[in-house]
Amino acid sequence: MPGITVLEVPQWQGSGSPTAHRLREGARLLADLVPAAERVRVDVGDVLAANAAGVRAALERHRGLVLTAGGDCGVELEPIAAALRRHGDRLAVVWFDAHGDLNTPATSPSCTFHGMVLRTLLGDGPAGLVPDRPLRREQVVLAGVRALDPAERAYAEGMPVVTDPAALVAAVGDAGAVYVHIDLDVLDPGSFASVGCPEPGGLTPGRLTEMIAALAGRFEIAGIGITEYEPARSEDQQTLAGLVDAVVVASEASIVREIERRAFAAWPAGLVREEAGWLLRHTPEVRRRRSNSAIPPAAWDGSVDHVEAFYRARDRPVMVQLGPAHRDLDAVLKGRGYRMDASTSVMTAVTEDVVAGTAVAQVALADAPYAWLKTFAELDEHADSATVGEKVISRIAAPAAFVSVTRDGRPVGMGLFAADSGWAGVFAMATAPEFRGQGIATEVLGAGARWAAGQGATRLYLQVEEDNAAAIGLYTRAGFTPSYGYHYRIQRPARSGESASIQR
Repeated sequence: MPGITVLEVPQWQGSGSPTAHRLREGARLLADLVPAAERVRVDVGDVLAANAAGVRAALERHRGLVLTAGGDCGVELEPIAAALRRHGDRLAVVWFDAHGDLNTPATSPSCTFHGMVLRTLLGDGPAGLVPDRPLRREQVVLAGVRALDPAERAYAEGMPVVTDPAALVAAVGDAGAVYVHIDLDVLDPGSFASVGCPEPGGLTPGRLTEMIAALAGRFEIAGIGITEYEPARSEDQQTLAGLVDAVVVASEASIVREIERRAFAAWPAGLVREEAGWLLRHTPEVRRRRSNSAIPPAAWDGSVDHVEAFYRARDRPVMVQLGPAHRDLDAVLKGRGYRMDASTSVMTAVTEDVVAGTAVAQVALADAPYAWLKTFAELDEHADSATVGEKVISRIAAPAAFVSVTRDGRPVGMGLFAADSGWAGVFAMATAPEFRGQGIATEVLGAGARWAAGQGATRLYLQVEEDNAAAIGLYTRAGFTPSYGYHYRIQRPARSGESASIQR
């Protein structure tokens, strides 16, 4: 799972539980449950503001999808604040918790911080812990909350409180991304008892995973926090393992879906037909894979015959783009004789990181493709460049920037950037062979990132074939990290030699 970082924060000092010391072990065991993830441990002490500063420093170094493993609920201050800085008003926070955590120092019966965390994030909390940019009430949905102190109940008046998937999705509404906070006492003690403040009448583990899956199926997951695990029963560790696996799988799938949706729109096909959940793309006279391949649904029904018939009717190879959710289909296609092709890494970056890592460059940047298409034809190195310009690039509907670099009046570098609701895709990066290694591609990335920031795109994505070590090195130095991968399966065409014309 290269796209996820686990942040282990064994803070217990904010808890009022008599067995709060167990949270240290709970944080470790939680972090252990996420396999093959990058793992960072934050040292903690008795000063909560210092702990928060340590979490913030760790988050500055790890900007992708982060799962914060607590510890008490106070470990969520900086992860949620970071998600808010990144997504702004597009962010919703779903607070899975038996308690509202909406007290203040003046209203809290226990005077412990883990009962004040959400109120602090909303701008009213202990000095030194309130974030610079607080959440708005309209950005918060309470899920599974059932134990509110009188002052909390008065404050929460009008805030949505939900216990089922459909109501949860409706309450989140039109948010662009969701941060998922899970205090494990949201679960019913009959199902999960390893918490310090159990409350009867909670969610079952199955209902909790259904609700998270519903969120991930509709929204981008901006971050995850799982907190308040005080290990006491072996069966709870088994329950937690299944829950964590479901949360991680759903969250990673949400990122894949959000990027692929934007990439699909940013590189339009001439014809798109939807059949049984498949998206079948075909662009006559264009030989690029992404213009002439099928995208399967996440839930595959076992049939591929209609896909093969679609492409055979157009005298084209049958190409299927397969991502992390398509392992079963990949095996079936392999068994049917489809060869594997073009293993591709999807890399992402925080836009401000790319801006900070690149200098302001003297490049040409246009918002219309027409003049830039000549540069594309000269640098693209594919036989169908003119056709791609006419049938694909000229039809891009999203806000786009066409970047080129010239030397002595000659185009030597280029890139295409397409913005879409908080993201910008990077396409058509190329540098003339004799000018490679001179920083031209970095200039293009820097110019595109600055344009993307002006469009409100806080993150960038790109697709690069895994055997292109030079390009991957360039993108890594610019601040991109691997998020997930995909590849194609191609059925050998009836006409010999046609497969050789397939291009990325």
